[in-house]
Amino acid sequence: MVDEKSRVKGHNNIFAIGDITYVPEVKQGFLAQKHVSVVAKNLKLLIDGAAEKKFATYKASSNIALVSLGRKEGVAQLPFGTFFRCLPGMIKSTDLFVGKTRRTLGLKAE
Repeated sequence: MVDEKSRVKGHNNIFAIGDITYVPEVKQGFLAQKHVSVVAKNLKLLIDGAAEKKFATYKASSNIALVSLGRKEGVAQLPFGTFFRCLPGMIKSTDLFVGKTRRTLGLKAE
């Protein structure tokens, strides 16, 4: 169980991210990256002695899923509907978000 600041309930200086959290959302890697962003900000603020009101908060994401079905097709489940064939394929199948992840980590896209 974590609070809105991603702290383990009952602890002011222990944080949790990813699949182990009891956040009401689908457990997906890109959401864990969002958890990391909140926790990193809050750890820095905690170390710097900032007031709790400055801490970042995490809001659970809507259920979405993108599944690649080869190089040009896929399935996308979004809060407002499910789409298949070329549109989801264009979103994810190109490089399976590897390029975006590399850029986020400060690495050159290959």
